[in-house]
Amino acid sequence: MNSKLLYVSFLSFFMIGPITKLTAQADPVTGFTPRLSTRAKLWDTFRNNGLQGGGNTPRYHSHDQTALEYPGNAGRGEDFMKYWLDVEAYINGDPNLIDVSRVCNPQNARGVGLWILSVADNDTMVSYSGPRDVTYDVDANRYTMSGSVEEGLGNAIWPNIERSNYSPDHNTIQGNEPIEIHNFTYGKYIPNDEFPEEIILSEWENKMGLTVTRKAYAWSYQEYDDFMIHEIIYENTGSKNLTDTYFTFMNSFSVSSAGHQWLKGNGMSWTDWRYNREPAQDDKMFFTQAPNYEADNPDSTAVYRDLIFCYQRDDDYVGTTYDDTGQPFVTDDADLNNYNSYQGQSESQLMGYPYIGFGPLDLYPPFVNDPDESYVSPESSNQPYAYKWWKSGNSGQGDYEEPNQNRHLDTEMYKMVIDISNGAIADNPNSPSLVTHALVFGPYSLAPGEKAKIVIAFVAGSAADWQDKDEITWSKEPTAKFELKQGEFSIFRNFRKAQFMYDMGFDVPDPPPDVAVNFKNSEAGHVIISWDAQADTARDPDYTGEEAYDVEGYRVYRSWPPSFDWHYGPWELVQDIPLKDENYFDYSTGKYTFVDEESFAGYNYYYSIRTYDTGHDSWVDKYGNDHGSVLSLESGYTSPEQKNMVAETPFQPSSPLYDQMTEQIRVVPNPYRLDFKDPAHMYPDVADPYKIRFINLPKHCRVMIYSASGDLVYEKEHIKHTAAETSWRQNTISFSGRVVSGIYFWVVESLDPASMGKVQKGTLAIVK
Repeated sequence: MNSKLLYVSFLSFFMIGPITKLTAQADPVTGFTPRLSTRAKLWDTFRNNGLQGGGNTPRYHSHDQTALEYPGNAGRGEDFMKYWLDVEAYINGDPNLIDVSRVCNPQNARGVGLWILSVADNDTMVSYSGPRDVTYDVDANRYTMSGSVEEGLGNAIWPNIERSNYSPDHNTIQGNEPIEIHNFTYGKYIPNDEFPEEIILSEWENKMGLTVTRKAYAWSYQEYDDFMIHEIIYENTGSKNLTDTYFTFMNSFSVSSAGHQWLKGNGMSWTDWRYNREPAQDDKMFFTQAPNYEADNPDSTAVYRDLIFCYQRDDDYVGTTYDDTGQPFVTDDADLNNYNSYQGQSESQLMGYPYIGFGPLDLYPPFVNDPDESYVSPESSNQPYAYKWWKSGNSGQGDYEEPNQNRHLDTEMYKMVIDISNGAIADNPNSPSLVTHALVFGPYSLAPGEKAKIVIAFVAGSAADWQDKDEITWSKEPTAKFELKQGEFSIFRNFRKAQFMYDMGFDVPDPPPDVAVNFKNSEAGHVIISWDAQADTARDPDYTGEEAYDVEGYRVYRSWPPSFDWHYGPWELVQDIPLKDENYFDYSTGKYTFVDEESFAGYNYYYSIRTYDTGHDSWVDKYGNDHGSVLSLESGYTSPEQKNMVAETPFQPSSPLYDQMTEQIRVVPNPYRLDFKDPAHMYPDVADPYKIRFINLPKHCRVMIYSASGDLVYEKEHIKHTAAETSWRQNTISFSGRVVSGIYFWVVESLDPASMGKVQKGTLAIVK
């Protein structure tokens, strides 16, 4: 069966029910196919109705939309499932998984919106895309690639041909989905380093006659992977003169879904974040130019005031008996037997530690990347025009206060956003809360054919980033609680890096390229990793001559013991391999090979193979300025292309000895005990907690399991010429659920010619 069809069938039956396509504009999610930006450490979702992330509603799909996810991680969205997860292997009982837990999706927004407010012929009009819904006038459009600056960008080599939908060599754009361009490839430096690695182009029209184009940019560069840059272009393609026009960014940040979705105690629940319930209404909101602004690190207040930046972090919810700033994991408040809630967290591990924010990088023409284009400037140099916020309450009860088409007329919404009679810049909230905040820019006047443009950056940060540690390692350290506010240093450093990236016209020192990795199983049951030598001769576009060929070697990183759903560490360096190292490189095949002899059959592993270069004595930017020396750079690890998104699990190889059934078949673990604190009786990868392995099997046999009363509860034909094992995840023969605690009897009947008809039997104990 085709794997894509198998995926759709499986997803429909087991997870979300039948997949439907609706076109009603009142629903901002269904009917508007998303594209996901996953190249940087900060991930997000885009649609051609202008919505970014999910809508601020309690519906199921909204809960599962990638929304300013930091660090980016696999979610339950269709795009993740069909490209990265091996459904067929799961059905066959192979040691791979398809399910994705809610608790590991660290989303930091309940909705992000672009608002336009304008007057034409004395008619006051408001049109918006998010954060709560999308106005009825918005029509999804498709960006025209022909003749555009992006027309020649993109790469069609696998996996780009599958995961992106446009390059000069392929065009698989479907329906109303945005255009996704992957401007990178394995084994070579970025083809055109004056453009980002990943570009998502979305476009829509509204009742004002405006066509809005958003160009979202992301990089995997380790120094530049904590932000996304957006260029928003507003073009009057209608026939009316638009006056008193304001462009507004309205955001419903909420830090963080991962910090709430394990909860079940103190009156809390994993659905709190999805509904904006009271326990989730404990964030602290900052705007640097608010009259009462004080930074988390007070000595930095005056420095940060020079910037235009809104940001948010988790704070203390008064309903808990302890300080829950950063959402420390509390064992007594968690369901340790619920896969959707527990993924191996440690007591007091911080789960809601990110800082999330945004701010403008450029508001006035000429713009860095298209200085020859003619854009209209705002009529005042005093920007932003206004900063406002409204209560974003329990969305299940509808007690939010921000302007909305279902409650207000256009004239009312217009006034709510631009009225500055009580001051243009509001004070920041003086207590923990959950708000929808708005930065308003303008006014503008746009005659037919005129355009305006605003460049912004969405930015994330954490104390882990500030300390140059992976988030999982840092979040488990006893000092993390006291270091959380170092995330403020991180987010502002990353905002400045975004500004530098923009000011450089996107041309900064390039790290060496990714490599495509293949995995095999050794005869000893270890993971074998191999990759070709194409990157050895990759040419750095910033240099000439021999200096341009600066790749120096490869580093092998491993994450173990992992959880299937935590794809961002902790990473351990296990081998440094210089170019053409004779211990790892085979000249006859042109490939590098590394055997991880510390990997063991049945256990799950993640790997990231990173290229590193020599560094350089100087780096000259595109404007001719020498920035001095550049230290050795290493390729990234945040993107799905830079690691294995599905765990690699070595298995017991087949053998004539097992085919003859002269060896005793074993069941491991036996007894099985569902206790996440007892790794001796279950596998340590808590994303696969029910796995039980039958080992020493013939290549072809039948495995049957019976209850103590003699009922057949499971049956499977094992036929795999390379493996002497199969896995059972305690599912029943009808796939109606998992078996209960008790004693079970197993029978293995050989179907292999070497031992046809031979039978072995045994018992298995399961304790839950």
